[in-house]
Amino acid sequence: MKQRFTSFVLVVLMIGLLSSASVHAHSTELMQPIDLGDWFNDFFQSSEDEAKNSVNQAYVYQDGFENNSEQVQDGENHRAYIYQNGDGNVATQWQSGAGHWAGVYQVGNRNVAMTNQVGTSNWAGIYQVGNANTASIQQSGNGFFALVTQVGNGNSAVIVQGKN
Repeated sequence: MKQRFTSFVLVVLMIGLLSSASVHAHSTELMQPIDLGDWFNDFFQSSEDEAKNSVNQAYVYQDGFENNSEQVQDGENHRAYIYQNGDGNVATQWQSGAGHWAGVYQVGNRNVAMTNQVGTSNWAGIYQVGNANTASIQQSGNGFFALVTQVGNGNSAVIVQGKN
């Protein structure tokens, strides 16, 4: 599974890098990075602390066209949120173990965000505003924290933490 995920990430990154040279940027109102907890409060009208701790939760809200999201969770105390506003965005999150918290917030077109967490008490967040951005966070172990914030067009980021 890990090798398949790594291969998938490399393919997506290569596609993103090769296609970003020919991307026609559209004016996107740039927003300041937000705290995912604040976003949860504003968007879902309740705090993340009010959510039941014993329930795996997943929220997806997609506004544009041809967006794709997938969330798979195993274990307990997970939360995963995805918000995509534009067209052709992709967000994939997998979590295993206990106590994870992940979030994706994308505004723009053709953005790709992936989160993969294995272990306990990991936190990951991806915030992208613009077009044709690619971000991946892969954490394997316990107690990791990762945040990718990208504002603009054609950005790429990869964070890998933990054991191979």
